[in-house]
Amino acid sequence: MTGPGPPPNVTLFCDPALAPALRGLDGPSRKSIGAPVAVLCAPAPLMLAQIERHARNDVLFTLSTAMDEAVRRRLVRPETRIDGWQNPLVLAFRKGSAPVGAAVLGGWLAGRKVAVTDATVLAGLDGRAVLAANNLQPGGSIGVANTGDAAFLVTTGAADAGLVYLSDVRSNPKLAVLAPLAADPALTSLSGAVNAKAISPKAADFLIFMRDGAAGSLRAAGLGVPA
Repeated sequence: MTGPGPPPNVTLFCDPALAPALRGLDGPSRKSIGAPVAVLCAPAPLMLAQIERHARNDVLFTLSTAMDEAVRRRLVRPETRIDGWQNPLVLAFRKGSAPVGAAVLGGWLAGRKVAVTDATVLAGLDGRAVLAANNLQPGGSIGVANTGDAAFLVTTGAADAGLVYLSDVRSNPKLAVLAPLAADPALTSLSGAVNAKAISPKAADFLIFMRDGAAGSLRAAGLGVPA
């Protein structure tokens, strides 16, 4: 007598800023490849640690720099890796609270507080360095653990603006883009790969579905997709 086969659902690990976009793929994935998707999120170092300790995971979707580390530690199947997704960095504000336009941005920021991620391993993003690289000098900054916290401070009025990902803005109707930012591509480039010990037989199919079948949905959620 044989036991039940592998579960059909795909367990996906992703960075917190990506969770809203990827949770929206559950229904389309069921229709396209016949597999529901369970999305779990954590900062990249914690995801890699969990995979290393054999936590259930079929697909990893994270910053390309973190994926490089996952490949080095043999936590994913390198032949399944797909690069080329993007999650652009933007300066966001609460709708109705700020002018829009590069011509007035510098002067407006001079008297405002901006929520930015602290330079920690878990954040994976040095917010103050990004602002400096873009020649932006706010009147003050508020350090936070991640871009979700920055978005929260902006929507509650505790900060006038926040350095967040475009996906953070698209998932929050109270936010709008004040200005797009240029930054080191390592901060926004994303990669996906199948876990070296994936359980779901649909793991590789889901990764292809993300690149091809879900391209429109992911673009609407703020992500750039591979060409």
